[in-house]
Amino acid sequence: MKIPSIEKIELLRSNKEHLFEYLRNYDTSLRSTDTIDVVNFEYGIKILYYHYEGNKPYKTRVYLNKMGDAELLR
Repeated sequence: MKIPSIEKIELLRSNKEHLFEYLRNYDTSLRSTDTIDVVNFEYGIKILYYHYEGNKPYKTRVYLNKMGDAELLR
């Protein structure tokens, strides 16, 4: 299974439809009736997958930013 890059996800965030289609190419469990929500946090982004009319996510994917060695030593 290929993993989508965080850089591409960041570029597509402004257009949720394009991001949804991009993620569907990588994840076969994502259906056309599902919705996604993108959440920022300090070290990356989190994508929540919701079924149609669902109020709890059925899946969460986390994409972390790349960190240099100097940042890891802090």
